[in-house]
Amino acid sequence: MVRSIAKLRAAVLACVFLTAAPPVLAAQRPDPLGQLVAEALRTNLGLEGERLAERRVAAEVREARGLFFPSLGLQSRYSRLGGVPNIGDLINPAYATLNQLTGTNRFPTNINFTLPQRHESRLELVQPIFNAGILANYSVARARAAGQGMQLAAAARQLVADVQVAYLQEASAQENERVAERLLGVGSATPEAVYRARAERADVEQQLAEARERLLAAARALNRIVRRPLDAPVEVVPDSVFDRLPLDITADSAVARALVAREELRQAEAGVHAAEGAGRAATAAFLPSVSVALDYGFQGPDLAFRGSNDFWLASVVVSWNLFNGGRDAARRSVAGYEADRARTQRQDLADRIALQVRTAYEAATVARSAISTADARLEASRRTFDLVRRRYEEGVASPIEFVDARTAYTSAQLNRVLTEYRYAIRWVELERAAALREIGLAGAQE
Repeated sequence: MVRSIAKLRAAVLACVFLTAAPPVLAAQRPDPLGQLVAEALRTNLGLEGERLAERRVAAEVREARGLFFPSLGLQSRYSRLGGVPNIGDLINPAYATLNQLTGTNRFPTNINFTLPQRHESRLELVQPIFNAGILANYSVARARAAGQGMQLAAAARQLVADVQVAYLQEASAQENERVAERLLGVGSATPEAVYRARAERADVEQQLAEARERLLAAARALNRIVRRPLDAPVEVVPDSVFDRLPLDITADSAVARALVAREELRQAEAGVHAAEGAGRAATAAFLPSVSVALDYGFQGPDLAFRGSNDFWLASVVVSWNLFNGGRDAARRSVAGYEADRARTQRQDLADRIALQVRTAYEAATVARSAISTADARLEASRRTFDLVRRRYEEGVASPIEFVDARTAYTSAQLNRVLTEYRYAIRWVELERAAALREIGLAGAQE
């Protein structure tokens, strides 16, 4: 029984150590939980939603970038006119008089010309030359895309921690069930005449039922994360030579790592850039915009595309909003306040992350120190059980003493394994808080 517990403990420690280790260690050794983590990163629906959001903002960046390029449009109309002056009504009588005076037909008398004319079709090509608003809008779109990319990476990091913790909780529940089954098996050999033994057996049966319930719940939670059938069996991690996770990083180093690598901070920094870009967009309203336009088309009294009806225009268009009631100035003030707010939020987030890392580090340190206490308890209970068992076999110790010693020894074994699990979970939490693992996801690059 002790050997099986030691093997299980070694497997769990190896699993968590290799998946939660810093990138250098992870690169040197195989990753037992790597397949499970990769499956979660590939199939989790919550992460897929973040990927879709990243694709959306990438499309918004392409839309903003498209404003730098020329636009080509086609416009065509054919109108029924009413109450529109016809220039021919003024010119035709005069030309008819001239023809009479000169005795010739040199002047046309069938002119039919209105403004606007019945038909006009044209192609219009517009190329922006200077537009500060387009530049600012593109900057804002890029900042938002970078922020969404960091949000995706942060969600992936949280998912990696969740799947590891879910596995550890499932393994912990599984160990609870195994210990309860062993207690129940030993209890069946206890003399039934001893009422204390009967009570112990009933208590163990209840513990076994509760352990099985926790095991099913933990397994289903893990399967939901990796999007498997809820009742799918969970793979057992193979045995390993590791027997204890090293805590080979200082609290200051963990904080420094988190302040550099945490995606939430980089997302907040992208929010600052977006707010600053919005300020530049508001400032752009005070500047003129310049563009070049080229038009080519046909117009006339009928729907016809003849060389005699074509026309072209080349224009330089300058637009400048000189006054709009102070709205642009107000927008610039709003953008400035929003940028200050974004910087304040980023600093507050950095402070909260530093606190989170130090809390996780202290929790891991305490959980690791508890292993030595669990070792001492296990050794003491083992020796006590050996002594009581020999006395029981010699008929000196009572069945109640034997049951108490056996229960204490089994509880110490269970406590030793669960203490390892608790430390492993605390290490995973520290790994997430300090961003010790390289996730391998990046935001959209535009």
